Amino acid sequence: MGGDFIGRWRAGSGRRTARQAKPGQYSAKVLACDSLLLSCVVVAGMATQTAWAETAAPAATSETVLRQPEVQKPAPEAAVQMPEARKSSHEAKDLPVPQLVLPGDLAKQIGRKIWLNETGGRRDAITSWNANEEFASLGIGHFIWFPVGKWLPFEESFPALLEFMRKKNVRLPAWLDQTQIPANPWTSRAEFRRNANSPQMKELRQFLLDTVAEQTQFMVARAQGAMEKILKTTPDGTEREHIVIQFTRVVRASENFYPLIDYINFKGEGTNPNEVAMNSETGRRQGWGLKQVLLRMNGVTADPKAVRAEFADAAQFVLQQRVRNLPSNRVFEVGWLRRVATYRRPIADPGSSPERAPRKSLRVTAAR
Repeated sequence: MGGDFIGRWRAGSGRRTARQAKPGQYSAKVLACDSLLLSCVVVAGMATQTAWAETAAPAATSETVLRQPEVQKPAPEAAVQMPEARKSSHEAKDLPVPQLVLPGDLAKQIGRKIWLNETGGRRDAITSWNANEEFASLGIGHFIWFPVGKWLPFEESFPALLEFMRKKNVRLPAWLDQTQIPANPWTSRAEFRRNANSPQMKELRQFLLDTVAEQTQFMVARAQGAMEKILKTTPDGTEREHIVIQFTRVVRASENFYPLIDYINFKGEGTNPNEVAMNSETGRRQGWGLKQVLLRMNGVTADPKAVRAEFADAAQFVLQQRVRNLPSNRVFEVGWLRRVATYRRPIADPGSSPERAPRKSLRVTAAR
């Protein structure tokens, strides 16, 4: 945080010289001058005391003035910290990327919104295994958890979530709190559903219901880490600069980082070489993650409404491009576009309960 520097000037000590006077000369003048000088000293002393009193007394007032912009902000509020740009290199890691900080209360509210997006806010859907998928989807963000022996072209996020929470001193269920997070013990969707009311599943479900804020903070950390991945996979310096500029615009336009957090959880960073589709017309392989959305943006305005709309438009373009490249994904298009449309405006009632979900769920199944 910047502050004002307040300095006080001190008069230097000078040497006063006087000419030699003959005895008796200028005595009246000297007395008059001495009298005048004494009066000036008294007045100056009184002024100095007043000035010191005015300067020293309102120390709290000075502090209040310096902190006034913070007092005016609503609480809780997400914070954006801009690191200083490093001077030594043109590498991607040297570009200044905003650091995201989300207060706990706000994290819980945003987590509930994401939960609505993923499952319609249904409590039982916090542990799910969607049809035509080979893995479980858990938590408010439907974090992927592979069963034993399954290695799929998606990022397995549930073990990473548990490791993150363990580092934050969150107590995990004993059967999950192992040196290495275990694989999904249910090997198929049918087995998963048969065990929907088993002690393990009930414990897992309650654990996820109790850690909405922590799951959201994991997504914030993922959003922060996404930029490192994106910049490392972007060799072109101009593109790297463009990505950072657009990322910064979106961060500053969304007081709770919701569009970024949700989209990364929804469609990833856009750096996985397996998460691409071939454009039949150009022969180019095209992704659909945050990287591709930021590259699509090209605005310069700082108006929050305009920036959020631009981000939503870019996300819509990237997702429709995916549908063109993978026509089988068309079944998901309406739900995807409805979801990114929520990025256009601030969350009207972020504290609303997930049980008040809209009649039509925004849940997206299968294609990631």
